[in-house]
Parts: sequence; C-alpha cells; structure tokens
Amino acid sequence: MNYKSIVFREFTQESFRRIQRYRQEDAERIAAKRSEHQTTREDNNNKNHCTNKPSNDKHIDHKRMPNKELAVGQTLPRLLQNKFPAELIGKPIEEIDSYYRAEYIFVVINRNNTIFRFSATSACFVFSPFNCFRRLAIRILTHSLFSALVMITILSNCVFMTLRNAPEATEYVFTIIYSLEALTKCIARGFILQEYTFLRDPWNWLDFIVITLAYITFFVNLGKVAVLRTFRVLRALKTVAVIPGLKTIVNALVQSFFSLRDVSVLSSFILSIFALIGLQLYMGALRQKCVPTYESFLNSSNFSSVGFNRSYEFYVKEMYIETYWYQKNEVYVLCGNATGSVKCPYGYVCWKDRGMNPNFGYTSFDNYGWAMLSCFRLMTQDYWENLYLLVLSASGRYHFLYFLAIIFFGSFYLINLILAIVSMSYLGQQTLVEAENEERERRKIQDDIDLENEEVQKALEAHVLLHAETALGGEDANCRISYSGISIECEQNETKHESNSIGSLQASPSLFQFDRSSLTVPYVTANGATRIPFFDETQQNSPNEDRKSQQTNSISCFPEINQNDGDLSITLYQDKPPMVCAPMNKLLAVPEFDRISVRSKNVNATKTDDGAVVKFLRTFCWKCNCISTIFQKFQTAVAFFVLDAFVDLFITICIILNTVFMAIDHHGQSEKTTRILTAGNYVFTSIFVAESILKIVAMTPAKFLKSGWNVFDLLIVSVSLIELGLANVKGLSVLRSFRLLRVFKLAKSWQTLNRLMSIIGKSIGALGNLTVVLV
Repeated sequence: MNYKSIVFREFTQESFRRIQRYRQEDAERIAAKRSEHQTTREDNNNKNHCTNKPSNDKHIDHKRMPNKELAVGQTLPRLLQNKFPAELIGKPIEEIDSYYRAEYIFVVINRNNTIFRFSATSACFVFSPFNCFRRLAIRILTHSLFSALVMITILSNCVFMTLRNAPEATEYVFTIIYSLEALTKCIARGFILQEYTFLRDPWNWLDFIVITLAYITFFVNLGKVAVLRTFRVLRALKTVAVIPGLKTIVNALVQSFFSLRDVSVLSSFILSIFALIGLQLYMGALRQKCVPTYESFLNSSNFSSVGFNRSYEFYVKEMYIETYWYQKNEVYVLCGNATGSVKCPYGYVCWKDRGMNPNFGYTSFDNYGWAMLSCFRLMTQDYWENLYLLVLSASGRYHFLYFLAIIFFGSFYLINLILAIVSMSYLGQQTLVEAENEERERRKIQDDIDLENEEVQKALEAHVLLHAETALGGEDANCRISYSGISIECEQNETKHESNSIGSLQASPSLFQFDRSSLTVPYVTANGATRIPFFDETQQNSPNEDRKSQQTNSISCFPEINQNDGDLSITLYQDKPPMVCAPMNKLLAVPEFDRISVRSKNVNATKTDDGAVVKFLRTFCWKCNCISTIFQKFQTAVAFFVLDAFVDLFITICIILNTVFMAIDHHGQSEKTTRILTAGNYVFTSIFVAESILKIVAMTPAKFLKSGWNVFDLLIVSVSLIELGLANVKGLSVLRSFRLLRVFKLAKSWQTLNRLMSIIGKSIGALGNLTVVLV
C-alpha cells in the first residue's frame, strides 16, 4: 500500500473549506458525466429509433472502496507511525483516507495509534470541531484510560447488584458515572443526525436505554410499575461493548436472527400443521372419564329410597358431578372407546365432555391455541411422555405414529436446524475475527518488509552510484546521474578534437543496459535477498528493438559491505529461463465435427422413454380428442386461464383460507359455526377439484402426470372427495385430518419448504438403515 501521499495536518477552518470545495467538484463532475451520458443516449436513440434502458447514476461514477487498513478501530500502519507527529496525538486532523475526502469527517489518533473518526459538523448544534469543550471531550474519549475506567465501573456495579442489602446511594453514583460517559460521547461525537455520532453506533443504544430507565425509576413514582427497577441488570450487558470475545458472540446471535427468518417461518408452519392434525384427531379426547352405568347408578345404596327420581335425565345430570367418576390413586382415570385405549372397569362406562383437561386444563387439543402449545411441548420434548401416555389412553395405541412424526420432524430436524444455523453464524463471525487478526499480522509483516526494502534500496543506490561515478567519471568526465532510472550519461572531453563529442556510456549489460520503462523497484524476498530485474546480455538496448521479443530475467542481490576497503560485493544468481509453451489456440483446437457429434449425442441422450402409463394415456385416452380443432381452441383457452400466475396466487390464497377455516374448528362449537365450516370445506374442495380438472384438460393427462406436484394435487383431491362421501360415517372422522394435505401444496411455490421436504425425503433411507442397526 502506497502511503507516501498521506500528509498529517491539523483540522482547521481551511480544512473545512477544502472539504466544501471537494464536495462541489464532485457534484459538478457527476453532473457533467450525467449530462454527457444523457446526450450520448439521446444520440443513440436518434440513430437507432429505439428506446434504450436508462442506466442508473451509480454506473456514472464508479465509487472507490475505503481503505480497510485505515478503518475505524484499526491501528495506524507502521509506515505512517514513523511519519505521524507526536504533537497531533489526540487532536483532530484531516482525513487520511481519500475515500472520505468529500465527507464532513475528521480523524483523531491516540497514543496507541488507534484510528477514530468524528463528524465535522457541530455536535448537538452547539459544539463545532474547533470548540475547546468538544476538543477536550474528544481527548478524553480517545484516551485508553477512558475505556479502562468504564470497564472497572461496570464490573463494580455488577458486584454491588449481587449484594442483598446494597446501599441505595450506589445506584445514584453509578447512574451519574454512566450519564457523564454518555454526555462525553454526545459532546465529542454528536447525538444522532450525522455519521459517527452517538446513537449511530448500535452498542450505544444499550447505554441510552439503561440511563433512560434509571432516570425514570428515580424521578417518576410508578407505583406497581416500579418493577422497572429490575432493568438495572441490563447494565451488566455494557461489558459486551468493551470485551471483544463477548462482542463476537453477540454479533453471531444478531446475525443468526436474520438467518433464522426463513427457518422460523418454516418451523411455525410445520408446528401449525401438526397442531391442526392434533386438533382434528384429539379435540375433546382428553376430557373423557369413567362414570357409573345407569344400572349401577340405580342399584346404588344411596338412591334406594322409594321417593328417589329414577329418570335417565336425572342420571345424565348427576354424571357431571366429580364424585361419581372413577378414580385410581386419587387421579381421575382417562379412558376411551377406541381400539387399544384404556377401558373402564366393570360397572362404569366411558363418557366424553366430563370435567376439565389434565394438568389443570393446560394439556389440551380442544382449540388451535392449546394444540399449538401442546405441539410445541412435544417439539421441545418438555415432559412429552406424559402427553404421549394421556393421548394413547384416550385414543388408542396406534396413535403413536402422530408422536413419532412430530418428534422426528419437529425435534430432530427443525430444532437441530435452528442450532446449526446459530452455530454457523458463530463460526462465520469467528472466521471474520480470525481473518482480521491474520490481516493485522500480515500488515505488520508487510510494514516490516516495506521498511527493510526502503533501507536496502537506499543503501544499494548509494553504493552502486558511488562506484559508477568513481569507475566511469574520472577527472575528464562530467556525469549526470538519474536516480529514477539508474542511468548514467557522461560528457567526456577529448584532447585530440577541438569540439566535444557527447556519447552514451555503455555499461555492463547485465546491470545497467535495460529499458527505463520496464524498471522494477528492488524488493526483499522471504529469505532476505534483494531481487532486481535485468535484461539478458544477448539483448541490445536499442530504441528500435521490439519489446515483445525481449525476455526479462532477474537477479538476486545480496549486498555485502567489506569492512576493510568499503567495497560493495554483489552476488548474482540468474533464474532459469522461461519455458516455451505452444499457443493456447492450437492446444484447445477441436474439429468442428467433433463438437457437433458431442452435441448430437447429448441431445439423443436426453430423450427418454415416457413410460407405459404415459404411452397408454397418450394413445387411448386423449388421441381421439386432439383431432377436433374446436377442442384444441378450447384447450388453448383453458390453458391460458388455469396456467396464469394470478390463478396460482388465487389457489395459494384458497389454501391459506382453508387452513384458517380448519384452525377455527374447536371443541364445543355451536351448530352455526359447524355449518359455516362445513360449507367452507365444500367450497374449497370444489375449487381444488375444478383446478385439477382444468389442468388435465389444458395439459393433457400424459403431460399432467409427468409432474410430481400434479400427481400430489390429484391425490389430495381424491382423498378430499372420499372424505366428503364418508363424512357422516361414525368412526371415520379421522379422514378429516387428510384435509391438511392441502397445506403442502404451498411447497410448490415456497422454495424453503420444498428444499426441506427434499432433504427429509433423501434422509429417510439413511435413517431407516440406522434404525435397523439400532434395533
């Protein structure tokens, strides 16, 4: 990196005016380029009689990138540390990065050579960059002891917060210290409007919130809202801003929030599907209890009197009383009438809608909200075996498949996917930190090499030119030495002629006979050798020589100074000559007929057999209809309608509304709600059936069945029609849960869900093999 053009000057009024001139020049330059671009575009439009796409302004002025080595928080490079004046430490200086030359910004460098940037506008509309109070605040803020003092204060505050009976005065002391810190930053940087101000740094947001809450709790009587005092513990989070390791972890968590956006939506979607399935399967199932039969109730000794009411209505009313329910170990037994469920003992029968749900009513599938909570409990495996046993007791043992699916997809896939994304975010942040450390070490090594190169170059030039003057000049020569090209021209006096003859000195071709334009500055290699370029001795240093035919070699120069006579000893090591390679066009030349044969082979390879089913459909099911021209027009019109993007959007909205209708279903709903939900199911089923029929007409059955998603849609429509036909059959209400398969149609347009389903499908085979091994 070339830092020779950087000059350290104190920030003055002239510096401020110079920034204004830079901004005006940049604005004029951009306006001129924009006008020129507009003129060129109009000329092209007049020539071509067509309208071209307008280009953005960002293509007019190619912006440069800021120098990473001069960024905020970086250490000043060592080459600049030697040039930096000590009297400018802690004082505002002009911008050292040319990228910011037109910005109202100035730089401050502290004793640790750390770079700070501040806004050159007035802080809080009061303190200009030349104000003595602001300069004092900048001096305090950039001092290394300021951060150490803040860190000690935060740790002391954490210690006092752990005490049971800490003095109340300490809270006022720490609040005043934090307020002085924030006030110093506001005076030095400004508040929020400009860049590099106080609230433009996200790490200062926490300071602002902590101080604001502290003053609210001190001066406002909030009564029961005084619980805000507990927010004092947020002060401990201020340590994150001063400890690099904690900052890395917090940055990883923040970055993971953006990466978890799609996964969170997908997890909520999968959780909603399982909640809807549980709602349809177990709605009201966990409220089933064992009650005495009618005969047992009549034969009870408590009701054997003659005047006792023996009607069935009275029996039904009495069965709502908890004293009649069957208990075991002081717990009401959960029962069921399905196969594999828990049966009631002799003299009892299993009735539904008795009492509240288990666990004080918190374990339930009676509505969508409780079903979501129960599924979340299963997904996180929080005492999930209790819910598992309750459901199996009420619905039967074969319902273990529901829990197997939600544990498999929810806990094993989604939870681990979230953890993997957080881990990847942390690794990414850790990689960035390691890259910064490596860049810092590389820059340090590069600075050392640059310093050594500079010293070696100066010493080499001095010794070589000194010996050249001694050897070539003599007493009668008037030599002119050019340090940039290391060329020597001598004007020598000859006594035999009256006039002077000017000649060009022909030195040793291995060292001095080269083209100035191709001169490369010597550099130091890893082993300490200095490498300089030179031309082969066989080449002539002629102006008419073709540069393309010249071959540049290099020598390794180890300058060794003899302590006795002061002579410079140079050892030359010539590298091996370059290899002569054949032209690339000859190596890569391929006959045209070979490429044609390859293409034809690939085309033939892509033609696969359509399959027996597709051939049958193409031959017998649709061939007769394709003859009619009227039907072809009708098919074209149907395809234009059903394959339109707005129709896909309408189907997606219908899927979402169908899911909402299924979520509204709950236990104990009114007859009116049931009729509305039933009518909605008929409407949505009709829409999906019409979609499938129209797609078959538009695409023909052969092409329709080629797509896996179309086959899946046809399967969903078939199951929906079967469910409508068997809706009133007792014991087959489980078919209602198959309506939820419609939700998976969203995967056709939702790439994240589609990708997850593909991953799950591919991993089922490996998981099956693993299950066999474990069993």
